[in-house]
Amino acid sequence: MKANTIIFDLDNTIYSESDYFHCVFSQFCEGNNIDFEIFQFLFDDFDYFRFNKKDIFKFALEEVNLFNVSYHNQLFQLFVDIECDIKPYSGIADWFEYCLNNNFKIAILTNGIIAAQNNKWQCLNLTNKEKCHFVPARTFQHEKPSMDAFEGILEQLNVSWDQCIFVGDRYENDIEQGIKNGSQGMLIGNKLNHINIPSFESIQEAFNYFQTL
Repeated sequence: MKANTIIFDLDNTIYSESDYFHCVFSQFCEGNNIDFEIFQFLFDDFDYFRFNKKDIFKFALEEVNLFNVSYHNQLFQLFVDIECDIKPYSGIADWFEYCLNNNFKIAILTNGIIAAQNNKWQCLNLTNKEKCHFVPARTFQHEKPSMDAFEGILEQLNVSWDQCIFVGDRYENDIEQGIKNGSQGMLIGNKLNHINIPSFESIQEAFNYFQTL
């Protein structure tokens, strides 16, 4: 069956998650009269710290000798409800518009704390969001790559595996389950096509390819 549904990951697929954290730390520093520059180390290698530190707020505060419960709670609260303007990656708005004009369903399935993921989506400066089906994976009690998360969104969309294309920046979380069950996949931010699926350095490159399908 020809694909008619595209399911995106959110963080580091549609936008750069470091931009959101930058807003969180900037507002935290402003509210507490702290020089933001002391946290610059975090953003110099953000992807590494985000992936390897279970509690990135605790880690960052401890690194600059500022950890206390109040500061930690402030950062977490900003993480789930900050008001800010986040720009999507170049090409994503055009991709959404193209899909809608060609009768594709668009969905976003994202790991993470439900309130925070909802807030990121709210802060994202992107047209046509109201026409997309946005679902935090924890809605289904399990995060990607759990089968429950994937089957949950397929049921909500009323589509089958072979109707879907999964797009994300992490193969194991975002794409592998779909490939195993007959979907197509596109990996973003990976130069090497070592897993035998289309891989692209940017959303714009992936969108250009998508238009040829």
